[in-house]
Amino acid sequence: MSAPLAIVVDGASAAEAEWPLDRALHFGDGLFETLLVRGGLLRFEALHRARLREGCQRLHIAIDPELPWRTATLLASRHPDCTLKLLVSRGTATARGYTPAGNEHPRVIALVYPAPDAREFPPMLRAVTLRSVLGENPQLAGLKHCNRLEQVLARQELLGRSAHEGLLGSSSGLLVSGTISNVFLELDGEWMTPVLDRCGVAGVMRAVALREAPGHGLQIRQGEVPLDALARCTGLFLTNARMGVRTVQELDGRKLQESPAVQQLAARVVDLAG
Repeated sequence: MSAPLAIVVDGASAAEAEWPLDRALHFGDGLFETLLVRGGLLRFEALHRARLREGCQRLHIAIDPELPWRTATLLASRHPDCTLKLLVSRGTATARGYTPAGNEHPRVIALVYPAPDAREFPPMLRAVTLRSVLGENPQLAGLKHCNRLEQVLARQELLGRSAHEGLLGSSSGLLVSGTISNVFLELDGEWMTPVLDRCGVAGVMRAVALREAPGHGLQIRQGEVPLDALARCTGLFLTNARMGVRTVQELDGRKLQESPAVQQLAARVVDLAG
């Protein structure tokens, strides 16, 4: 590789630093997990491990699978109630350009944040449908990779909308997700969640909701849902690792029904560790 002739960050030389050449910074070439830590334990650790392992396999990032979790366990012991973000990058570029050289050393970056504030995710949410669109790419579908520019644009569109979350469709007009959440809706008397084989993140809390729902009388089908079907849905709830399960009481200014079964599911998820 021809090394850069100079590396300057904020006007100062950074020639000795490796991080300006990290491939996650240049290309989004990495993955991340956002976990809740409660009582020093990583909630739903097995599901997070499985998703990160699959992502590394699909992106061909050769990392010791235990490395991120050794860091996570250490931080959980020091910060027993927090939000933990684990980012795995392919590492410092050893060759210029998109193609990995194959001799990169994966890098684990861990960030500790406060646990979610109750005001951040109230029990009942307001949501709106956004114009922003997610591109379809089956090769990346389901992964929580580091290229989140679509979500950045969507969150900007959400500003000033007096809503907690915005719902997104794909380039072919299918409902995919919220900007930070997975979506479940009651449509024509049936609960559904979008299948994520073209785009979107397969959230850990989505998996938990699908696993636990039958125990509360909720049969949820995964399938293609046209974005415009939101106009006739009668119920809606959202999931992610930080919010858990949250009912949407208002969509695009329209009141939705509250489901006792969904409320039971939400309460159940709070008590689960994995």
